[in-house]
Amino acid sequence: MNGTSSVEGDVPVWALPDAFPSKPEGADFGYVDPKGNLHPATCAEDLVQKVGGSRDGIDLVWTPDDDQMVVPEQVSVLHKPLRARLKRRAELDCSDGLRMGLVFGVIMLWTLYAAWSNSGGEMSALYSHQLTGLAALLLFMFGLLPLYEGLKMRRHLLKTEASDLVDEVPDAQFDSWLHRQKVPVTYFLLACLLLCGLVQVYLDWGSAEFKESIIQAGLLKTAALNYPQQADGAAWWRMFTAPMLHGNAIHFLMNAGGILYLGRRTETLARWPHLLMVYLGSMWVGGLASFYWIPDKVAVGASGGLMGLLGFMLVFELLHPRLVPKPARRRLLAGVVLMVVIGFLGMSFIDNAAHAGGLLAGMGYAGIVFPASASFRRPETMKRDRVVGIFSGVGIFAAAITAVLKMLA
Repeated sequence: MNGTSSVEGDVPVWALPDAFPSKPEGADFGYVDPKGNLHPATCAEDLVQKVGGSRDGIDLVWTPDDDQMVVPEQVSVLHKPLRARLKRRAELDCSDGLRMGLVFGVIMLWTLYAAWSNSGGEMSALYSHQLTGLAALLLFMFGLLPLYEGLKMRRHLLKTEASDLVDEVPDAQFDSWLHRQKVPVTYFLLACLLLCGLVQVYLDWGSAEFKESIIQAGLLKTAALNYPQQADGAAWWRMFTAPMLHGNAIHFLMNAGGILYLGRRTETLARWPHLLMVYLGSMWVGGLASFYWIPDKVAVGASGGLMGLLGFMLVFELLHPRLVPKPARRRLLAGVVLMVVIGFLGMSFIDNAAHAGGLLAGMGYAGIVFPASASFRRPETMKRDRVVGIFSGVGIFAAAITAVLKMLA
């Protein structure tokens, strides 16, 4: 069980007066873009024009009304330009979704016909061929998903007024605050994956996919029989080295992006020991699920650990509803739905067993370790959490080093 800290008061930490930096000297108005660049303005009207005309994101703004920087949704004079930016983004998402949907829709139709034709008219080829699954996934991610987001924003803008942006202040505060938090343990996880990824690139240079490195340290399962030269093809340690490897560069980048966001959220809200414990446990459970449910396919990737973090935060935030704004919690649930859709479309090459195993492991961990709480305060890090967290971090690092040594052997 975990206690609570006494750092926060009667509001979440991201809503405290000092949650954001003090405004800079030298200009009464201005804004900060997501890269941290300052854009001073001479007056309120100048700020309105700069915010409305900027192609950069608007992270924080400052005015004479506050000593600290604030999210732009808090400044009423900026509601109209912010709404105009949302409208432009919705139109861009719709146009991009239609254009890319057309491109990848044609590609998908071609791959469906090719798979059906090459299989002699077998209907099962329409959903079992990897190229058709990849084309469907690209159509969904770069066509249908942006189109859906754009249409959803259009509907939202039709139902609301500019002044309604004040209701989005808590969500904006949370996102901006979370982005500013230091997360060294999350970067440690990414460094372990990057180290193994660089070794994979070195070993499989010139190949579109990583193969030799996967044979050396991936979870081969029954496919180990196809590589009799690998005396350790069925070794137990592959359950821990396989999550450090990836099938190709795109696979690595997608998992790394997910870990960066979910790791930041976990490390900041639930504290770093639980990040390491959940990640290590979920990648192991995901590997076991893959081993028993899909025994004939080679498995690699950090998806088990990634899905564990997603499942953990889903339950953790449900048990601590005051820690995170409701829209941010809904986005996590949308992430689960998104992964289900992606898993369905890519069933011919995505390890859904590892995804499901990791997700359930993370959810189970949160439900067992954390009690429900109505407090605004984040759980404090207890001594036993730190001890187990350190051992978990050592285990993850050992898995990465073992993967590197086995690949280079």
